[in-house]
Amino acid sequence: MYPGSFIWRRISDEWLVSKAASVCFAVASLIITAITVVSFPDTPIQDIGVISRTLWGIFGALAAVSIFFLWGGMWRYWIDCDPTSRMSRRVWFAILIVGLWYGAILYYVCVFLPTTRKKDRESLGRIVE
Repeated sequence: MYPGSFIWRRISDEWLVSKAASVCFAVASLIITAITVVSFPDTPIQDIGVISRTLWGIFGALAAVSIFFLWGGMWRYWIDCDPTSRMSRRVWFAILIVGLWYGAILYYVCVFLPTTRKKDRESLGRIVE
């Protein structure tokens, strides 16, 4: 069982490797990175009232959803679709376990994105021929 497996079992492998999924994972990665940068203690946040607090609350909720979406999605990809070598899979397992969502961002950038882009280029090559 992996994070969010109750949701990810209902989603097909075809969608998981699709361009739409890749865009969703990219947005989730950006949200997580942004909330990390903004939440450093030295970063001053101007509180201008109710609107500001509401926007920060929405951004925080989006970040929480993004964390579980990205982490669960990368675990699902690692379990079912990862074409890398056995040794590489072991290393990424450790990174996903220890790195949590930051490990998932690394996995997205270093494994998921290159392999799905390669598949897109190969399928595009078959269409052009």
